[in-house]
Order: sequence, then C-alpha cells, then structure tokens
Amino acid sequence: MRRRSHWAPRTATIAVAAVLTIFAALVFFTNLLPDTVAGFAAGTLALYAAVAAFVILLLGVFIEGV
Repeated sequence: MRRRSHWAPRTATIAVAAVLTIFAALVFFTNLLPDTVAGFAAGTLALYAAVAAFVILLLGVFIEGV
C-alpha cells in the first residue's frame, strides 16, 4: 500500500488560518480597524496575515499532524 502524501489540516490549524483571514478581510475591505496597529501599517499586517494563513494551510496539507 502506498504512503499518503496529503492529509487534512487539524481543526486548530484551520481555526488559526480563519482568524488570520478574517483579520485580513477586515483590513482590506472595511475601515473598522485603525490605519496602524502597534505602530505598523494595517495593510501590511493584513497582507502578512493572508500569506501566513495560506502557508499554514499548505503545511497542514503536506505535513502530517499540523
């Protein structure tokens, strides 16, 4: 039998990615958050959050237990 190369991400992984995606969506599509968060531009943080969510979900698919 062949070894699997794809797994489903854990619930915690999906939850973290969802929170990051919601933060990114709030910054990109609404004006609910201030222009700066902790001294950093909110748009930049939102972009990093969206990329991090994508990478986290990819890790969850290709690495078992993530």
